[in-house]
Amino acid sequence: MNRRPVSTAPISLSLRKLRYFVAVAEELHFGRAAGRLHIAQPALSQQIRLLETELDTPLFERTTRRVSLTAAGTVLLDQARRLLVSADGVERAARELRDGERGILRLGFVDSTAYEMVPRFLRRFRELRPNIDFELHSMSSDEQYVALRDGTIDLGISRTAGAAGDLDRWLLGSEPFVLAVGSTHPFADRQSVELRELGSESFIGFDKEVSPTLHAEMRLLLAAAGVRLELAMQATEYTTILGLVAAGVGISMVPSSVRTFRPPGLRFIDIADEDARVDLVLLSRPAAPLATVQAAIKVLTELTVPELDLET
Repeated sequence: MNRRPVSTAPISLSLRKLRYFVAVAEELHFGRAAGRLHIAQPALSQQIRLLETELDTPLFERTTRRVSLTAAGTVLLDQARRLLVSADGVERAARELRDGERGILRLGFVDSTAYEMVPRFLRRFRELRPNIDFELHSMSSDEQYVALRDGTIDLGISRTAGAAGDLDRWLLGSEPFVLAVGSTHPFADRQSVELRELGSESFIGFDKEVSPTLHAEMRLLLAAAGVRLELAMQATEYTTILGLVAAGVGISMVPSSVRTFRPPGLRFIDIADEDARVDLVLLSRPAAPLATVQAAIKVLTELTVPELDLET
């Protein structure tokens, strides 16, 4: 008895042929299936014959009056449907990634924006892009410059763009500094102070090694008023800085948005000097290609400035 040799060659099926097969199997009519697929009936018939040749088995019984599935066709129909659903899911996910509807946004931000700006941005962006996940990194402006260049983060919300010459940047606003003092400090009952009055004060501020650019800019600001910036104590978070101020260890100049954090024993006083301000800057790598990043830039530049009531 002669038997046809069993082929061991791998079978390569195109998704297009499987879609054609499913359409014919569901319609059981080549004309209706061709109309559903928007192709000519002869072309559809040819593709089905090619599929049967590739599989080395008939998938349909054809007569002049009817079309029906063979046993092999019935088995293939179930598997083809599952495969096409999976393929559609992959295509949809890829399309969402391309269009910025799905993915991960890695955001670096300075500690002071964690109280107002970052929560507002996250709420708004989640409304617009609910399938985007976030990696949030609290870091100094200088740490953001490094993280953007080495690809650790996609966007940075910084207090200064001093050393970010090769990065794209958007000025989100300019925020006044306020003076944080303990409740027993001589300035505690004042409405405002001038920078020149701070010459004998002990300052608490960000670590000079972690935030050298911001430290240098604040030193120049105070020097213009005749005040030498000498840090009696350094920290890396405003919660720590303000806790030390409340404990009477020293005073600190902080962005006005930090006033939302009010531990007991702390007072915030306006600084009268008009130039006692600090910028808020959005940073990214040049021509950031990801649609997710572009969408975030759009939300940040259009939404946060008016909501934070910052001057631009």
